[in-house]
Amino acid sequence: MWWLYLIFALILLLFACIIFVIAYGVKFVLRVDADNLSVCAQCFILDRIEIFCIKIFVCQGLFYYQINKNDLKILKRGDNEGAKTQNKRKKAKKLKIGAYLSNLLSKSPNLTVRSLSVNYGTSFEEIKDRALFDGYTTLIANTFMAIGSEKLKVQEFGLQNVSDISTFNGVDIECVMGLSLFKIAAYAIYAMIIKNKYKVAV
Repeated sequence: MWWLYLIFALILLLFACIIFVIAYGVKFVLRVDADNLSVCAQCFILDRIEIFCIKIFVCQGLFYYQINKNDLKILKRGDNEGAKTQNKRKKAKKLKIGAYLSNLLSKSPNLTVRSLSVNYGTSFEEIKDRALFDGYTTLIANTFMAIGSEKLKVQEFGLQNVSDISTFNGVDIECVMGLSLFKIAAYAIYAMIIKNKYKVAV
C-alpha cells in the first residue's frame, strides 16, 4: 500500500508545483513584424523558461511555420480546406452561433492581468503623421480598456511607440497572468461542454 501513498504524494507535489508556477506568473509574448511578414508567439514560465513557441513567416511566396524547435513546415491551404469539408460532412449539424456566443458572454469570468505592455513601431517619416497615429492608437486602447473594465482588470498597462529608439516596424505585446489562467481553462472546458446543446440538425 505504501506505493499508493507515494503516488498520491507525488501527484500533490506536482499539483503544488503547477499552482506555484502559475501563481508566480505566466508570460505570453506576441511579436508581429511587418517588414519580414512574420509572427512569433511565445509562452514563458518563471520569467525566462520558454515552454512554447510558434513562428509563422513568409519566404519566396510560401508560408512556413515552426513549433518550438521542430522542423519547418509549409502551410498548405488546400489540405486545410479539404479537412474542413470532411469535418462538415461528418458533423452534419449547424451551430446556433448567436445563442451560443450569448451564453458564453453571460458566463464569461472576471479576469486579472498583472501587466500588459504594447510596444509598436511605425514607418511614418512625418512627425505629424506619427503623432496622429499615436493619438488614434491611444484612443482605441483606452476605449477597449473601458469597455472590458467590468470583466477584465489590468494592474499595469503600458503603450509606447518605439520608432525613435528602434527600427522595428510592427507590434510587440507582452502579457503576464497569474491564477486567472485557471478561470480561463475552466471557461474553455465549459464552452466545449455546452457546444453540443446549441447544435441543430441541418
